[in-house]
Amino acid sequence: MSKENITGGKKSRGAGCLRWLGRAALWGVILLLGLAAIGAIYQAVASASDAKLYKPMDQMVDVNGVQMRLDCKGSGSPTVVLEAGAQSSSRYWMRVQDQVAEFTRVCSYDRAGYGWSDTVPETLYPEQVAEMLHALLEKGGERPPYLMVGHSFGGVYVRVYTAKYPDEVVGMVLVDSSHENQVQQTPPELAGSPQSKQVEDAQALFVGMYKIAAPIGLLRTFKLLDAGVNAMFTEGERGPVLAETYRTGFISVWERETNMTAAYSGQPGKLGEMPLVVLSQKVDAQTMDEMYGPIYQDLSMETMQQLADIYNGDQDELAALSTRGKRIVVEEVGHFIQLDAPEVVIAAIREVFEQVAR
Repeated sequence: MSKENITGGKKSRGAGCLRWLGRAALWGVILLLGLAAIGAIYQAVASASDAKLYKPMDQMVDVNGVQMRLDCKGSGSPTVVLEAGAQSSSRYWMRVQDQVAEFTRVCSYDRAGYGWSDTVPETLYPEQVAEMLHALLEKGGERPPYLMVGHSFGGVYVRVYTAKYPDEVVGMVLVDSSHENQVQQTPPELAGSPQSKQVEDAQALFVGMYKIAAPIGLLRTFKLLDAGVNAMFTEGERGPVLAETYRTGFISVWERETNMTAAYSGQPGKLGEMPLVVLSQKVDAQTMDEMYGPIYQDLSMETMQQLADIYNGDQDELAALSTRGKRIVVEEVGHFIQLDAPEVVIAAIREVFEQVAR
């Protein structure tokens, strides 16, 4: 056989292999696109079913083209307004709202992108959140005065609301509230550590994967977000929370708000003589070690104590925003005091309410 025939045979076989690989790759792409399409249909159908089962249509209010959920109960004045923390919907107040409604009017709501409120594409900063809440209450037929209650970063939101609309707010309860400068106060041993960078990179990777997986139903199929919800809510409470959590746009909103809160800084405004109760969990070096130790294994107990001192100092500073402010340290609770000890939150709201009731 001639050299030319041997070479030609090799080229023919090589071309055949390339054609086979090309067809395999094409069919692989078609299969993946087909599975993604099936997943997207599943996600859409499941989301529609969740909305039919859980979305309270009679509580939706149009705020400049954005449909937002507003849930108000009871009667009396002032009206208590419940502001959930970052990444949370109004459902996180489910163990508090009905009991408060027994002695006054109380409203909870879903910020844009959470619960059943429409998603907006841009990042919402505290000033915008306050403006949207103001419009929501007004268009929903609610009228001041308000007693504002904020959990976690919701505490920042209600303080910004109070600064923008000071004549509307007569009292405040802060539930394990964030401080405007808490991120900037993080010790350099933690903020600048290689482990911190690794945690941030891992979180960014997972969020990116989740953003791809959510619209094609993979998060829902494999129940990837169930664990966090199951840890905080009872079996009877989980259904509506999971339905909201698996909405297609949730992860993108979660990412934008998380990034915003991590970069946010400011100075909490003084509240004059406004009645104020600050509820805080008990935090010491051991608490911080249990929180950060499994991730940041090289941190010393001195750094843990420094973190605890920063937290407690911030909580004391928040209580001092008003000449009538006080801090209550709540034993045996975590960050979500309204879920762990709702009776404590209800009592604090009632205490402030009785000082300002009309």
